[in-house]
Amino acid sequence: MLTRLLLIIQCMLVLSIGVLGIDKTYRLRGTIVPNEVLKDVSQITTRATAIVNGGEQRGFIQSDGSFVVDNLELGDSLLEITAVDYVFPKIHVRISIKEHDDSTAGDGRASIAARFIQVGSEWSEDTPLLGYPLQIGASGKYDFFTPRQGFDIVAMFSNPYMLMVGASLVAVFLLPKLQANMDPEAMKELQNKS
Repeated sequence: MLTRLLLIIQCMLVLSIGVLGIDKTYRLRGTIVPNEVLKDVSQITTRATAIVNGGEQRGFIQSDGSFVVDNLELGDSLLEITAVDYVFPKIHVRISIKEHDDSTAGDGRASIAARFIQVGSEWSEDTPLLGYPLQIGASGKYDFFTPRQGFDIVAMFSNPYMLMVGASLVAVFLLPKLQANMDPEAMKELQNKS
């Protein structure tokens, strides 16, 4: 009888947690939109992902550019779009419960505020809000190949190895000329000492 009562209390507790919204998570939606950098969204590879907080949650980008990230909790998060060939801006996402007073009938739904951020800077409220669902365009394209550099005589002679070779050549050709111009008595002294 006691075990049955404890089981009923546990069930009521679990149900009340679900009804009260404790451990409630939210969903973030967005779309990759074409721009002058990324003209066709289907060019993004299948490995492109939307990552929140460095990998705590992630969502895959579909062929039409849409993405969904589930299981986000209330608070601040950092959204990053990772793709092999394209660079996307980082976005500060704040999920909060909408405030309401007695005159408005609020239902306690979540509000999502998103802003572009600069890497290394503080999250500021001064930057303008983005619309929801998010629409993100690529800000650049990765360039993995560098063009081959041409011949540059200045770069060649500023190389430390070339400077050592130059000093050795000066020593080889200039020191015998200095010895030929020496005083013969000083030359005999040097030969006697060695």
